Amino acid sequence: MKKLYHSYFKIIVGSGIFILFQLINSPLLLAQERCAVPKILEEREKKYPELNTENFEKWLAHNKKIISDFSQRQQATVQIPVVFHIIHNGEPVGVGGNLLKSRIDRQLEILNEDFNRLNIDASETLEEFQELATSFEIEFIYAKQSPDGFETNGIVRVPGSQANYSYQERAVLSSESYWPAEDYLNVWVADLAGGSLGWAEFPVSNLAGLDAASNNRLIDGVTIDYVYFGENPDSPSFESKGRTATHEMGHFFGLRHIWGDGGCSIDDFCEDTPSASSSSSGCNLSKTTCGSLDMVQNFMDYTNDACMNIFTFDQKSRVRTVVENSPRRKSLTESKGLEAPPIFNRDLGLAEINSQFNGSCSGNFNPQIIIKNQGLFPIEEFSVQLFIDGILEETLESNETLESGEEKIAYFSLLNFDETGQYSLFYRVNLEGSFEDERLENNQKLEYYQKLEEASLPYEKKFQNNINPWFIRNPDGEETWKMFDVGLGVPFFDNRQNFGEIEQIVSPIFDFTSIDVPELSFIFAQVGDSIPNKISIYASYDCGRTFNDLIFTNTITDISTAYEIDSVFTPKHRLDWDTLNIDLNRLKNEESVCFSIVAENRLSNNFYINEFKVEESTKKNREIEIIRWDDINPLFCDEILEGKLTVKNVGRENINNFKIEIRKQDEIIKEYNLNEGVLVAGQESKIDILIPQPEQNIGEYEIRSITSSLEDEIINTFYLPFENNCFEELPPLRLSLRDNNNDNWFEFNPDKDAGWTYSSNNMAVNSNSSEITKESSEDWLVSPLMDVSNTNYLGLIFDISYRKAFRQAEKFEIFISNNNGRNFNTLIYSKSGDSLATSFGNDVSNQLIWRNEFIDLSPYVFKEKIRLAFKVTHDNGHNLYLKNITFFVGQSPPPPYPNTARPFVIYPNPAKNDLNLHLNLDIAEEGFFQILDMRGKVMLEFTEPKILNQFISFNVSQLADGMYILRLNTKRITASERFIIQK
Repeated sequence: MKKLYHSYFKIIVGSGIFILFQLINSPLLLAQERCAVPKILEEREKKYPELNTENFEKWLAHNKKIISDFSQRQQATVQIPVVFHIIHNGEPVGVGGNLLKSRIDRQLEILNEDFNRLNIDASETLEEFQELATSFEIEFIYAKQSPDGFETNGIVRVPGSQANYSYQERAVLSSESYWPAEDYLNVWVADLAGGSLGWAEFPVSNLAGLDAASNNRLIDGVTIDYVYFGENPDSPSFESKGRTATHEMGHFFGLRHIWGDGGCSIDDFCEDTPSASSSSSGCNLSKTTCGSLDMVQNFMDYTNDACMNIFTFDQKSRVRTVVENSPRRKSLTESKGLEAPPIFNRDLGLAEINSQFNGSCSGNFNPQIIIKNQGLFPIEEFSVQLFIDGILEETLESNETLESGEEKIAYFSLLNFDETGQYSLFYRVNLEGSFEDERLENNQKLEYYQKLEEASLPYEKKFQNNINPWFIRNPDGEETWKMFDVGLGVPFFDNRQNFGEIEQIVSPIFDFTSIDVPELSFIFAQVGDSIPNKISIYASYDCGRTFNDLIFTNTITDISTAYEIDSVFTPKHRLDWDTLNIDLNRLKNEESVCFSIVAENRLSNNFYINEFKVEESTKKNREIEIIRWDDINPLFCDEILEGKLTVKNVGRENINNFKIEIRKQDEIIKEYNLNEGVLVAGQESKIDILIPQPEQNIGEYEIRSITSSLEDEIINTFYLPFENNCFEELPPLRLSLRDNNNDNWFEFNPDKDAGWTYSSNNMAVNSNSSEITKESSEDWLVSPLMDVSNTNYLGLIFDISYRKAFRQAEKFEIFISNNNGRNFNTLIYSKSGDSLATSFGNDVSNQLIWRNEFIDLSPYVFKEKIRLAFKVTHDNGHNLYLKNITFFVGQSPPPPYPNTARPFVIYPNPAKNDLNLHLNLDIAEEGFFQILDMRGKVMLEFTEPKILNQFISFNVSQLADGMYILRLNTKRITASERFIIQK
């Protein structure tokens, strides 16, 4: 039964999460999908290669106790203090997730039975495995002492902030109720979403390089769905007998799934567990895979609870090694939670404060605190002091007897904080009279009151030099928001071990009744980690006391802006930043609103905010915008202008009537009143547009969309330049655009923004996308009308360069007309984002990376006349560059032209039967060719009506061996080249 170790199997230690999925379907599906461990661990190891199985197993082997005969050597039983956090939905005890104590008691008993081979069904272990079964000598007990030093029964009941919790929200769940993981085994019991039965944190080693992971403490523990917690005969899929907790507790102490999460070749690193090809379901005791009987009764398989009954010796050895060596496992065995709080005759302490952070609109605050007599003797005289920013504010004295175990609330006088700012409130309880308090460590508490500033709208805060008048709330005292040179940020990269820590900043207070249609926007920067930090914005309506209204969270909208890096991320480039706009229309009648921006550590890189604004939204209630002109026809040839105009309802309300006007200067040429049907907010619609043939040969139309509202008319403008252009060109043809000479090409820029220009530095056409901020703005380049009636084969080649930014993605398309250039409705090329890119990065590269593209246009030459349109759709990212846009006669791209300035080259040289002529002229023109012998006799001559970049093959088999001259004459140049015929 000994198994081979496979070092290539990978697992993350330190923060490996084991999830047990609940499925209501067939047992097979239950077995296959019950746990997502392999995928989760694979993702984490890619991010943190140092946290892998090989390193952990080396550490484990080094520290492992060699136990040759468990029957002769007994290990001392260790105790583990457990606190059960019952996170319910407000039900009374005994209803729903607010479980009875008797059920919690039974679950604790089951853990102790299973881990110590005291389970009633131990006798049902198959005979083949009886000798391998053992006790772990681990006892789980209720924590006896709370972190504050008060007596506890080890059960905490808390109403949760949400109905249920998924694995991705485990930090939220643990924040509902948490005791320090160094001293307490946290067990969260809640309604789990996503089909999860539970999960657990894997232990870490203190191996060099892995020690930082031991600080990942805020989610360390075990989580169980309340339906599968303890004994529950009504649980779906299988009857719960409390073994989900046993299974997850095994993970918590370092045990792997019995089949190694991989199959026969993958190890669970326990030598006495047989290899298995997969997980098991139900209770098939005869299941045999990998050439041996599977140990389906092992607690680390997926069988039904009633089938599980065994841990093995090597599993014990592994667990005990972890307990005695792993951080936050060893410390549990030495925890103060194992012991009842010390009993003193006289012990007065402060139990609870209002909240660590408080606020109010008026500046009024009622401080209060709970005092508890933790000692054996009654307390007859005591006082409580309140200090504001270190200065004694008030002392409350009491002569009432406080019996042992009794609590009392101390109410201080109403405070009024006139000035905006943060105030510290320090409470201290003192035993008065002739007796002394025998324990002083629980006699004081600290909280903060924040008087928020009232700010007017519109509001703009640029986080460049300071955070004022915003406030930081940092309850854990760890890393928090701080000012960087580039803005306000959280240094998550240097604190990636603190998974789940919450960092919060609070805004001033705003009166939203002063603004009609409010909108929030903020400029942010964050690299695209595999698990990005969670960023949320909450609204408070009680001046910062509570933040319960979620305005935004990036679990729905990804706000990564830059590519992942292995060092501290500092935004340096324009595209490292982006802006998010949030509609706040539902807040417009609220008189007092402040915001909390909450950043949650997900072990990713730093997060930054540069600017926060609240202002009138640019989005109107009723507005129609012209999006684009489909089947564009800006170049006409004795015909009307026609196409489809795409409009969009960009307002908040549904619109059932609007108007389209086509104007030439101030004259209305045509008008469309559209009142059929309803255009829903956000919906697009296409409108057929016909414009009579213009009287002028060149000009521009102004197209307006007009939407009427109660206040005024909303007008959006779109421009349609036109040109009577019937001039026909013959291929080959090349676009240059240099020196504003557009070679009979036409640019169509409907928004009159930057558009296509010639970049002399790059000798290419530049889209200027970086300067165009309008969403989905388009620009076109339209070719001349080409006569292809005498062309059998035609190709298009061009060089393209586009650097893809992380968040922005330009789109490039090529259309061809199928009606002699009247309009464009055949798409022949389309790429965007990653597929369009020739390089990646948010920075502007000093050197363009080019890719050559080829399109065979031969299928379209039967149309006799064709015209092409090149369209870029902008996203305000990097510019798109095009060069060497060339139509050539041929069906496949010619070979690369040699690096020479000569207008043509010939090869092979010497030639035998065929001679290739490769042309590369700057300007297309007529060419006269001659082949002469060395005496000047013309052997062959011909004329090409237009030459540019052709690739021509000659049959020279009729020429005798010897040297010849190929001569080319055009209006501009005369060139010749020698070649040899050698047969």
